[in-house]
Amino acid sequence: MADEESKCPECPSGAPAWMCTFADLMSLLMCFFVLLLSFAVMDQQKYKQVAGSMKDAFGVQRDRAVEDELKGNQMIASNFETVPLHIQMEMAKYFEEEVAGGDIETEYDPYGLVLRIKGNMAFASGRATLRKEFLPLLDKIGRLALRAELMVEVSGHTDNVPLRKGQSSFKSNWSLSAARSVAAVEYLVDKFQLPPSRLAAIGYAYGQPLDTNSTPEGRARNRRVEFKIKPGAAQFVLDGLEVERGPIRQ
Repeated sequence: MADEESKCPECPSGAPAWMCTFADLMSLLMCFFVLLLSFAVMDQQKYKQVAGSMKDAFGVQRDRAVEDELKGNQMIASNFETVPLHIQMEMAKYFEEEVAGGDIETEYDPYGLVLRIKGNMAFASGRATLRKEFLPLLDKIGRLALRAELMVEVSGHTDNVPLRKGQSSFKSNWSLSAARSVAAVEYLVDKFQLPPSRLAAIGYAYGQPLDTNSTPEGRARNRRVEFKIKPGAAQFVLDGLEVERGPIRQ
């Protein structure tokens, strides 16, 4: 009698009834995540096709012009408007001697390399005539821009001390900084025949100081000429891959 009571009852055949509900929930959850993924990367043309199909099916959706591109069109940008990394590394080696001598400073920005030349090396005080000591460095920049098809943006910077009458032929620091950048650009055009589309001359005067203008050292650092080396040709707009080029020749 005890043996009969201890026997386990037979289980019904097939899966339990709750499995149907569980399977439905899992299917719905998977569909939900698939929809999230499809919305995250949206193709505008397919969206218009789907919207048109919905309109034809239900007859309730009115035409509406799409003025702005749909957001979320790309999760990662495919184009990078910058000088390729291997060119930037070659440029850093290209100016090693000047950097070691303290004549220039280098800095990287999102577009490429920035060369910062001390004002007293490039020009005499209150003047916009290129010093002879500055010309070899300008030649290097010109050869680099010509060889690697780069754009060079030249900007002149001064301290905030006003120009005295008789000290300079320029009326203000604005005209002085602009004239200095133009002098550098004209030299590059005359010697290397660089096209105007790959050159720019800007005068900032004392509008973009690197240091304080309250000390002689800070004012000396603010007096400078900067060369921003940017991509200047269509082949430097990369599709996630760097353009292969030969070494830069000095």
